[in-house]
Amino acid sequence: MKLQIKKFNKFKDVTGSLVPFYKKKSLNNFNIKRFFFIYGNKKFMRADHAHRKCNQILIPVNGSAKVNIYNLKKKKKTFILNGKNRHYLIIPKFNFIQIKFIEKNSILLTLCDYEYDKKEYIQKSEFFNL
Repeated sequence: MKLQIKKFNKFKDVTGSLVPFYKKKSLNNFNIKRFFFIYGNKKFMRADHAHRKCNQILIPVNGSAKVNIYNLKKKKKTFILNGKNRHYLIIPKFNFIQIKFIEKNSILLTLCDYEYDKKEYIQKSEFFNL
């Protein structure tokens, strides 16, 4: 799996909007083991860790977020996720993630292909010394 930003479809009419995802087609055969929503305070950084075993997909639900990704070579890439640009982000394991919410009431849906296990998290001090 590689770091990718992809565009999602949004269908809108007078009654509202619908954003469909098809596991096989849109999510690269990603086997979802858990999912959660991240709500953020604009004053604080979220995530601030990497994973040994877990790949993730971040999908903007409301508002916008700036996502910094550092690979094992410590090279940084920055992405802006929001409903307007209709992008979602695929983050492979061993990439360090930092999320900064830009707007109040921003929400990201996070899909994971590994169940929660605190031992597989890589904290900042450990990651940048790998």
